Amino acid sequence: HAFSRFRRAAMSCAWESELVPCKRCVHCCFRAERNKDTCCGKCSPDNACELEGHEAHCSRLTEQALRSSYWEKVRCDSAAEQEADCLVVPNRAGEGPRPVILFLTGNGHVDDRQDFFGGGIDQLMRNNELKSYILLAPKPLSKTGVLRYNDQWRWNWCEDGLWAMLTEILRRLGPSKVDPSQLYATGLSLGAAGVWHLALKYGQYLAGVAPISGVCQWPYESWPRRSGPKREVLERLSELPMRAYQIDVDRYSGTPTHDIEWLCYGLQEVKEELNLRGMELDRRVDVAVRRWCREGGKPWELWEAKGPLKDWAYYDQWGGDKHCLWNRVYPWPEWGLASFFAAHRLPQEKCWDIAVASPLSDVLAQQKKDEEAYYLQKAEEEAKAMDVDAPMEATVGKMSAGDMEVMQEQKRLRQDDTEMHAVPWGESLRNPQLPFAALASLQI
Repeated sequence: HAFSRFRRAAMSCAWESELVPCKRCVHCCFRAERNKDTCCGKCSPDNACELEGHEAHCSRLTEQALRSSYWEKVRCDSAAEQEADCLVVPNRAGEGPRPVILFLTGNGHVDDRQDFFGGGIDQLMRNNELKSYILLAPKPLSKTGVLRYNDQWRWNWCEDGLWAMLTEILRRLGPSKVDPSQLYATGLSLGAAGVWHLALKYGQYLAGVAPISGVCQWPYESWPRRSGPKREVLERLSELPMRAYQIDVDRYSGTPTHDIEWLCYGLQEVKEELNLRGMELDRRVDVAVRRWCREGGKPWELWEAKGPLKDWAYYDQWGGDKHCLWNRVYPWPEWGLASFFAAHRLPQEKCWDIAVASPLSDVLAQQKKDEEAYYLQKAEEEAKAMDVDAPMEATVGKMSAGDMEVMQEQKRLRQDDTEMHAVPWGESLRNPQLPFAALASLQI
């Protein structure tokens, strides 16, 4: 009974929860957008029940679907100020142990900047071929441990925190509901990077991953500069089926194309051209599919949509969509996400033991130490700069205009020299001059 009370406290109905407030659209049965009375701008009393009566991006989340879903609270980092919140969407078809998809949303949803139920998990829930899957969607809140800073002090999904959260929820669901041989991960934009990073460290327990519109940042020196990826990373990736979806002109979050080409260098490649459904019924999207398969390893695929995409009238005034490919991949079965996942599973001996949760992450504690060290160093540099500039300021009144210009130019050159020696995050992580042959033994 005590355990049951604890479980009820850790769970809350998604429709009734204050984590993401819900109310019905005034015209139809779908959930209204945040701070609005309607589910989308097109919905009206005259056409609310018609498919054409809604915007292409309308979430179409019903009260029934959200009442059957619930939030789980999970402690996933030892230094986190709050517990993490994860939406659990139970399977709506099938019985017995079910496959599980971990979904990671994008940067717009971090710390509730945008409506969590718009432009992410809602599109995944629309896919009828995924009704037999359990969907898990953590809320990206910076104080819970599911996020960490990257090298530019910007928020990224935290692979250790996510794994601690995921394994605890799997433990709670239990073997009667979860098939550990069918654990998958997908994510959009920032979430795509999170899927890559999760694969680098925990890919041996995943049956397949599908990052959309995002690139790996190769954290923790997993791919050192002027070198190939670490051997253990390559071995982990070589056993993990991957399908990356990308718009070929997308540079918003970076493109994984060059990394995938490097990692699949020397493997036989098969190409295919597809024409798939767009956001609107009468518009299509051309997709170039590239497939690689390594001997004894798992297949990798890159699905590149030819952009900018002009499959929704809204994008016409913007010159087309160059980033948001997930609005097609997630809801429409013909984009093949469900069939890709269903084709892959782990052998039982390699599965994660769902009776055991992973230890809590300690990333936030280390992050706090790094912040303190950074600000201490910055304060010392500013104090030193003040000491250097003080004698100059004392002589300013005695300088001619020409002398002052020379002094200011020298100071600017010192700053430029410092910046020139700093390595920007976007710089290539490997030496482009290093021949592939020299790294052939490292490739997967």
